[in-house]
Amino acid sequence: MIWLAIVSIIYGVIASLDPILFIFIGYTLDVSGVYLGLLSAFWSIAYIVTSRIFNGFADEGNNKLLLLFALISLSISYIFLRSINHITAMLLYVMHAVALALMNLAISVTMLENSDSDSWSRASVIQRSLSSVSRGFILLLLAMWREISMGYLFGLSILLNIFSILILPSISWSFERRFYRLNRNINEIGMYIRASSSVLFLDKPSIAYHIYTTWGKENKVSIYRILIAITMATAIGDYIFAVLPIILKSYMSIYSLWIAYGIASIFSAFITIAVGMPSINRKIFAIAMAAARTCLLVFGLTFVNGSLTLATYIVLSSLLYMFIDITLYNMFIENSAGFSTANYFIFREIGSIIGSLIGGVALGFGIYPFLVAALIIGFTAVATLI
Repeated sequence: MIWLAIVSIIYGVIASLDPILFIFIGYTLDVSGVYLGLLSAFWSIAYIVTSRIFNGFADEGNNKLLLLFALISLSISYIFLRSINHITAMLLYVMHAVALALMNLAISVTMLENSDSDSWSRASVIQRSLSSVSRGFILLLLAMWREISMGYLFGLSILLNIFSILILPSISWSFERRFYRLNRNINEIGMYIRASSSVLFLDKPSIAYHIYTTWGKENKVSIYRILIAITMATAIGDYIFAVLPIILKSYMSIYSLWIAYGIASIFSAFITIAVGMPSINRKIFAIAMAAARTCLLVFGLTFVNGSLTLATYIVLSSLLYMFIDITLYNMFIENSAGFSTANYFIFREIGSIIGSLIGGVALGFGIYPFLVAALIIGFTAVATLI
């Protein structure tokens, strides 16, 4: 699907404005950790509200209309950039969140309807990886070619948004997701019929019923637990990264931070493509990745003392989060048959709100209490999946 590759790259360019604007505001304006925490939280609130309001549009297949609304939001965000201060910084960042949420919904529903359900997992990896590569490339370009202004970057994003409207396939009817849900329900009914009509059920019904009700249960995770897990896995990342500019501002330039984020995005994407998603049990894989990332974020932060160590720290964290996000998202769309994907994005952003708000406040109590709280948040995600 050529359109998916192109739109994923465009999405990555527009998504790159998230860390660029956040770091730009943190370094340009005289702000505190609490302000940055609120800034990140307001971004997530805007993302959640937008996803909730326009979820029905996405389920009905109005993908091009969603991109049109994204274009309007991005244009408004650029207007606020022209006169940057503490208030307009909040507004431009919030409008960018609205644009990104709309674009994410449009791409997700188009991908689910224009690919076979057996290919959903592979398509998700391709979409996330290409977006991450283009996002990283823009960050590196901005850091190395310092003549590029924020205005030029917004102009490029607006033009690419218009192009995405033109090339995104239209959706006439949500067939693939309905067919997947029907097929899954038929399989479940068939399994019940086979179990209930077996000799074991006739001879020892209590044992047969136990086997049926626990069939594959150890490998399955309910939708609610998946949503809680992605919430807490996202929370620990934003808990730390929301206040990272404050921690590093005294001895690292804004360009070094952009380079580190750019390298992290590109490396994590290429490693994900090269390694692919392992064929092992998804539940076990998600638990392992969540535990590993928690330990990395907490204990690895104490070793960050320059561009190289920061880049390594962000690369590994981004890679592990990409594995977690893709795994949990695929588990979610399989359980929900691809409907109400906005709920996944909403809970992911709720995690961002929790992490951003708590992180900005917790840092005021000192670095060690800050890290202990991070451990608790991270291992809550692990415990939810067990």
